[in-house]
Amino acid sequence: MTKKPLLRRIAEKALGSEYAELIWRRIEIIGDIAIIRKPFNLSEEIFKIIGEELLKSLHYVKSVWLAVTPVHGIERTRNYIHLAGEKRSETVYREHGCVFRLDVTKVYISPVLGYDHMRVARQVRENERILNMFAGFGPYSIIASKYGKPSYVLSIDINEYAVKYARENIEINKVTHLNEIIHGDALLITSSLQSKFDRILMPFPELFEKAVEVAIPVIREGGIVHPHLFIEATNKKEALVKATETVKKLIERFEVFTEVIGGHVIRGIAPHKYHVTVDVVIKKK
Repeated sequence: MTKKPLLRRIAEKALGSEYAELIWRRIEIIGDIAIIRKPFNLSEEIFKIIGEELLKSLHYVKSVWLAVTPVHGIERTRNYIHLAGEKRSETVYREHGCVFRLDVTKVYISPVLGYDHMRVARQVRENERILNMFAGFGPYSIIASKYGKPSYVLSIDINEYAVKYARENIEINKVTHLNEIIHGDALLITSSLQSKFDRILMPFPELFEKAVEVAIPVIREGGIVHPHLFIEATNKKEALVKATETVKKLIERFEVFTEVIGGHVIRGIAPHKYHVTVDVVIKKK
């Protein structure tokens, strides 16, 4: 008999099997903080019970928070309620041997992106110039700096807290010499850049089309772009195919040739809706 996942067992112990099924997959552990993403149909009081149980069952968890809204706004944050433990939202998060300081209530964080952070880093070639248009607290940029061999990484984000933590994190991970970080609107800043880049990251699905529009003029011939987008599909395989077609069609409006060399379905975000990223080589006419 297969052993039930730990978070499911904790949820069942606190709330019973009916509620556990709705909740356990919505628990994320970020450093020593547990975050529960609230289903719309449950009251907030239920979550205080599971918050206390998480503290008792996972001794490395020191604080539990309830995310009461989806990610929203240009700064990509959620609204939170403190449930249990220390009333502290700053923590240290580790991924692929890198260390990140962040505040879970002030910056966008999603551990499910961890696979893609390394997937992209392993593609980075020696002496690449990389532009990360929506860098957040720096995971894509820093992991690429540590595991690839770029000569320069420019990170942009409009969230002042994300920029603050990104600057701290490049120092913590000893990649300051490779990285420059700018606080501002990535769409405006990218459209004003004079230099060219070998790789451009666009991890903001809601701004997919606008990001592509400003990125194409600053990508070198033979360079690679990594747009993120939301796609409606019946399964992951179809989602990747449809995302590839959508990205190629959009980019080729700018009178360039494209070659899709990879992609990844990051997650399902709703029934028949997926978050996908595609790797595209730009070959200018």
